[in-house]
Formats: sequence, C-alpha cells, structure tokens
Amino acid sequence: MSWQYETSFESEDPAVGRFLRLWEDRCVGEALPSRKSFEITDLKEWLGHILILDAIDGGADFRYRLVGVEIVRAVGRDYTGRLMSECEFEVPARQVIGEFRAVVEARRPLVRRGHVTWAPDRSWRSFQSVHAPLASDGHIVDKTMGVLLIGDTAPRFPGLGSYVR
Repeated sequence: MSWQYETSFESEDPAVGRFLRLWEDRCVGEALPSRKSFEITDLKEWLGHILILDAIDGGADFRYRLVGVEIVRAVGRDYTGRLMSECEFEVPARQVIGEFRAVVEARRPLVRRGHVTWAPDRSWRSFQSVHAPLASDGHIVDKTMGVLLIGDTAPRFPGLGSYVR
C-alpha cells in the first residue's frame, strides 16, 4: 500500500467533527443535502481546505470541481477541472477513484486519517479528511464535498511510498 490511513464514520479532530455535524444538519430525513444546501459562510472555517468532486457515472470517475488553495499548496498542483482518471498519482488512478466511490456507495461521510507523502517537498505528513455525499435531487449522489487538513511532518514509515506525486 502506498499510504497509511484508516477509514471510519467518526473523527476525533474537532474541525472534521464540526464539518460532519454541518453536513448532518443539512440532511432532511433520508434526503442527502445538495451543494446548494451550503452557503459560503457555512464553510468559512474550512476555506482553503475544501475539495468538491463531481461524481461521474455513479463514481466510475470524478471531476475535481474545487480544490482548496491550502490543498494545492500542499500537493504542489491544482487538479481543478480535471478528471481523476487523468491525474498522476503514485498509485493507480483506479485506486484513488475507489476511495471516493466508497462515499458514493455508502451515501454517508467517510473520515480518513493517517500519513501520506505530499509533494513538492516529499515530506511525510499527517492528515485528517472527511468526504461527504451530495445529491442535487436528495437521492442520487452527484458530488462529494470534503475537507482535507494536512498536519505536521512525521517520521517516514518504512516501506510506504507516496499518494500524490
């Protein structure tokens, strides 16, 4: 595996927890929130750390609709407007797509935390993220929105490589 992380439906990080509560507050019964359910002022705390993806064909691929400036700075490139399948990762793109497809299939937010190598300085960094499903019609997931918080430099884990190059 090229990165070390764990996935759950809960977070110990207070900022990620607040995003999860905001998303839950925007759900109406069984209906998922849409992108329009969130005003820019709702997201102020996470500006620069937001990632919005368009789900294509039920999660067969994703288009980067918005990549926050702090994410761009950390990875050294801006994928906004590009298909995930067209982007370069140190793991097969289908593996990265599968990570986000899990949000579409679960129809609920997924929290990840762990360590990954971030470009351009190749430092091994901690991260916390949450990606939540959005549905324009309340039912069919057509977007995901998440927050990616990149933390401090950590000791390199032997035998593990990079996620993004």
